[in-house]
Amino acid sequence: MFGFLRFVRGVSGLLFGMQIVGLLPILTWLKQPDAVTGSMLALVFIKVIALVVFGALFFGLRSLINWLYTKKHGTPHPALAKMWAL
Repeated sequence: MFGFLRFVRGVSGLLFGMQIVGLLPILTWLKQPDAVTGSMLALVFIKVIALVVFGALFFGLRSLINWLYTKKHGTPHPALAKMWAL
């Protein structure tokens, strides 16, 4: 069960990172604010929502895995000592 949860955490972390990279082109909009359309803003809104969901899943699964592991073994999961560890 811990392996599956860690796999889901890894996938959600990958998708979280992809959303961050996908938002980088917004920085180019500062040069041409008149070129921004409604569909571009809608895409940013969707990416931000996905970023929040996958970020919450990534960081929340760490707490869940540690809680379940502590409940079963008495100590937190040793592989999840660091925040970004998978």
